[in-house]
Amino acid sequence: MVFVALGLGGLAVLLAFFAKKQGGKAYAMQLTETVAAAELVRQADEVAKEIGAGSFTKAAELKGTVECAAPLTAEMSGAPCVWHRSVVTRDYEESYTERDADGKTRTGTRRGSEQVSANERRAAFYVRDESGATLIDPEGATVDGERVLSRYERDLSGPSVQVGAFRLNLGPLGGGRRTLGYKLEEWALPVGARVYVLGEARDDEGRLRVAKPGSKGLPFIISRRSEEELVKAAKGGSLALNVAAAVVALGAISLAVLSLIGVL
Repeated sequence: MVFVALGLGGLAVLLAFFAKKQGGKAYAMQLTETVAAAELVRQADEVAKEIGAGSFTKAAELKGTVECAAPLTAEMSGAPCVWHRSVVTRDYEESYTERDADGKTRTGTRRGSEQVSANERRAAFYVRDESGATLIDPEGATVDGERVLSRYERDLSGPSVQVGAFRLNLGPLGGGRRTLGYKLEEWALPVGARVYVLGEARDDEGRLRVAKPGSKGLPFIISRRSEEELVKAAKGGSLALNVAAAVVALGAISLAVLSLIGVL
């Protein structure tokens, strides 16, 4: 029981860590003021005049629409976008034989699923507001796009799937398993979508852009949801995780005390 208590204690610490992370995310969004593209350029120019180009860094929150001269094409939906994630999940059934505690053999059929293909791509883009456009380098960002495809296909077979103009490699099929169908899902950040971006503005590569923060603490977020929605979700997640951590910690303490006094 001591080991169980230690395990629960570790889980409580882990839950508390993620709760703090969610709380920090909400705080960062609320603390950082939204800045217009033109104002960001003005601030960067002022710093460059005072201490030289490549010295400007600032936590920046942007709101606007996605622009990209050379957008990606989402694999399955074909949507023009700057980020997409495509997932193919195979549903299957298989026969099994197992032996119970009495040594009797039992056979049957069971169903399961496995991810057979997953792909994610992202490209640099601009966020345009009423004053201008700001370059976004999305590498390292948590991207929250929209679902652009959710479809179930029952008649697909073989090592690959043709979806529109794209053929997706599904990998080897498991031995003894019979394919029932494939679930095709895709999320994207389409060109023209309105987005919220929180990151670090800097000009250390000769151009002003918003990218992954160089220091820990500030999250890098690109989302189709509004700031208000994101803050609400982060606060709710933090509260739920803190409650779960408290409950698990109480269970761990109770088990430890009972073990020490010899009840368990």
